[in-house]
Amino acid sequence: MNKIFILIFLCLNLVAYELKENYEYNQNTIFSNDLFPDLTQKFEILKIPDEKTQYRVDAQVIAKTFELNGIQVDINHVRYINFTKHSTLDFTSVKQHLKSMLEERYPTIRITAITIHPRGYLASLPINPQGVFDKYFYQNGSGIFYITDTDGIRHYLDYTVEATINVLHTSKPIEHHEILSASNAEFKSIPFKSFRDLPLTLFPDEVYRFRTNLKPDQLLLQKNIEKLPLVLRNVPLLAEVHNGPVVIEFSATATQEGALYDIITILKSDGKRAKAKVIGENRVELQ
Repeated sequence: MNKIFILIFLCLNLVAYELKENYEYNQNTIFSNDLFPDLTQKFEILKIPDEKTQYRVDAQVIAKTFELNGIQVDINHVRYINFTKHSTLDFTSVKQHLKSMLEERYPTIRITAITIHPRGYLASLPINPQGVFDKYFYQNGSGIFYITDTDGIRHYLDYTVEATINVLHTSKPIEHHEILSASNAEFKSIPFKSFRDLPLTLFPDEVYRFRTNLKPDQLLLQKNIEKLPLVLRNVPLLAEVHNGPVVIEFSATATQEGALYDIITILKSDGKRAKAKVIGENRVELQ
């Protein structure tokens, strides 16, 4: 029985806490449960000089302090630990700006919280601060942005959005070029985390089709679909020949697909092929 208790004790101590790269602090003396709040053992890690608002420490030094107190920490993903003095600034306007942009892009998003942490100590904010986000921020629930102060200096901040969003998922196996519709796709609420492309949060107003075969219950992104071409292969169409003010029309068959203004090959009723420009739905102009 004693051996079992010893084994359990050893296993518990082998469970490593993972150190993060960045921490904020209020007091200059950093304790163990400042880094891991659920840790019952409280011991001093380091003291940050009073004049510092940022402090960088080798992760191995932190790990050694924990090890001396019988606790294993994982430093495989970090080399240095950055401590930044907690800023008491009010980021409400920046949060509201971010919230408005996401809600404008995604009408179905439900945001529960937005957190913002400066990457360096910020003593003050400019009047009406405007966050500058990269073009991919719509695809991520967390990331980096910057604010420019009155001196033109950029201050970088991390943000995290806690939210859910309704995104279309396939409801059955999808075949190549199948038309997207309510019969093969449905909405599901998922956490707003990270997407490789813009997620589909609405059915398109126009007719779209799938680019490839897809499995059931697959999250749909913009890259998974394409607008249905105005001209489809092997479909009858009306061809026009312009000769000054005179327009002659005749029937033909498309041998290629084509979007607006694409040059495609058509098959005339006499069996001859010709080049034509797509000018409308199942309409082309002979070239």
